[in-house]
Amino acid sequence: MAELPEFLITYMQQRDAERADAVAAFLASLPDRERGLFHGAAVMGYVQGLMRDRAEGCPKDSRVMALVVDACFAFPDLYPTVNAEPSP
Repeated sequence: MAELPEFLITYMQQRDAERADAVAAFLASLPDRERGLFHGAAVMGYVQGLMRDRAEGCPKDSRVMALVVDACFAFPDLYPTVNAEPSP
């Protein structure tokens, strides 16, 4: 199998970092109450999804929240509340 060109690897690493920054900024923007609600829903949904296969274990809550926000950003039409522009 041929390896990926270096420029493509660099691009993908930059995009990963940009997505991680966007996730962190979103979570940091939530008031405590909304963050708590998001936390509960994200962790519950993630754990319920793992109930079919426990082989991969369960990451820490903060990682679960980051995974869920990233998934919401990937499908903005399905999660308009998460993707809404922040109010001034």
